Amino acid sequence: MAGFPLHRNRVEKRFLNAARMLRRTIACSLLFSALPAFSQTPHTGPFMQRDQFPVRMLFLGLRPEAGDLLPRRSVQWALRLDYANTYASTLPVGDTLIADDYYRAAPADEYRLFVDTETLRVSVDLDWRISSRLQIGATMPFLKHGGGFLDGVVEGFHGLFNLSNGGREWAPQNDYGVFVVRNRRFWIRSVESAAFRPGDLVLRAKTPLDRDGEFILSLAGAVKLSTGDLETLTGSGGTDFQASMFATWRPERHLVFHANLAHSRLGMPSRGEGFPLRSITTFLLAFEYRTQGRLAALVQSQVNIGPFPGSRLGPLNRTAIEATAGVRYAMSETLSIDVGLTENLSQYQNTPDVGLHAGIVWRTP
Repeated sequence: MAGFPLHRNRVEKRFLNAARMLRRTIACSLLFSALPAFSQTPHTGPFMQRDQFPVRMLFLGLRPEAGDLLPRRSVQWALRLDYANTYASTLPVGDTLIADDYYRAAPADEYRLFVDTETLRVSVDLDWRISSRLQIGATMPFLKHGGGFLDGVVEGFHGLFNLSNGGREWAPQNDYGVFVVRNRRFWIRSVESAAFRPGDLVLRAKTPLDRDGEFILSLAGAVKLSTGDLETLTGSGGTDFQASMFATWRPERHLVFHANLAHSRLGMPSRGEGFPLRSITTFLLAFEYRTQGRLAALVQSQVNIGPFPGSRLGPLNRTAIEATAGVRYAMSETLSIDVGLTENLSQYQNTPDVGLHAGIVWRTP
């Protein structure tokens, strides 16, 4: 018990530092919002942030968008950075390096999973409105998985509010390992973080369906090519296809609502024989409040049905929910920056515990 007050003091100090940073961010946001407004509306739409669970990131996920298309003959570039801390396991853990021990308590046809990692994902996006009815685009991600540095912060936050660590206390802090096992065979066995590597290239096409004043609706399709590598957890090794709908509703000038729905059909991944998967369905809701000036506040929540089939063990087949809140600041009429914080809303250990999002979006006038 002698060490408990010291641990509590450290946690409280971290919490106070975080509160000071939040106050400074709010003060800067108020200062930015007081700057002169532009003659044109800056970039709008949800944060272009896909779900951050490392196993789902191997496959084709939803990239959130507004229902609008770009202006005619306009080109848009985006650079997005997402950093997430994840600890997830199907209990009991056992020794994750030994298939028999790790799988000992599970039925033969059940998946076992262990994820302890921090993931950096940097994406470069290009979108181009080539005609009145068609917009095309591409996304090239770059990924790195490793032990990271946030484990102590997450555990301290959980301790401060008396929340469960979900088994984190059983693993060394800032350790790394990703394992997926079925029938005593490893589908994923990653024990050493790889260098920053390119992931799977995604190609997209989007067309408008309806525009009725305040409400805008569009339909899109996407394909993920196998340019990444399962060995480095930068891609599944298979080709995935996706159909999606994007809707935007503007009831008044300052309020914007976005809804996205996507269904991804997964191709056979590398070493996929004996590891059945199902299609991924994703739903997103986003709320955007736009000030008179350069600043907008965003809150969005993403719901994912993951690639694992029905399971008695869980939590791999259960619906995952994560939310992001942040701000968008327009540097000019063509350039804006995004900053957001992501938190898991489900208690099933199939979403990251915390994530950070930043993005830069530039488009031609």
